Amino acid sequence: MENLTLKDEIRKLNENFQELVKKKEAKKFRLPWKARVSKKRAKEGYAGICYINENRSVNFMKVPIKEGTIIINGTPHLATTDYMLNFKNKPFLIVPSWNTEPFSPVENLEEATANKKTTYGYRLLLNTLKSEQLETKKKVGTAIIILIILAILAGGYYLLKGGI
Repeated sequence: MENLTLKDEIRKLNENFQELVKKKEAKKFRLPWKARVSKKRAKEGYAGICYINENRSVNFMKVPIKEGTIIINGTPHLATTDYMLNFKNKPFLIVPSWNTEPFSPVENLEEATANKKTTYGYRLLLNTLKSEQLETKKKVGTAIIILIILAILAGGYYLLKGGI
């Protein structure tokens, strides 16, 4: 057995803890079982629903779509293709309880574009910055290789002409 001091023990535990924190990754979102729609149910007209209550709690469920509407707790909500999302190629809706219209990705995109809150420009900017960083690294690497080759050639020339 090793005779470790209390400080060494604490350092060792802290290092182990840091390694565990680094290893932990974010888990992927899994849709609750209640809201999962099978292929058969999707063909029958069912959709997975994320129902947002007035107190900001969320319930997941699967509900049949009949004539472009769904009925949740006795209240009809629209369920047309304009509001439909896909989760693993199955129909999915985000429905707030206080509104008859579900979340619309089309309207949200138009609103974000009108308010200039889209990420399109940021993505292009980040891509150009990344490409410039890669080019500068390549130039520095080739410059170093050229300098090393020139130094070897100069040393060889010096030795051949009778240096030292």
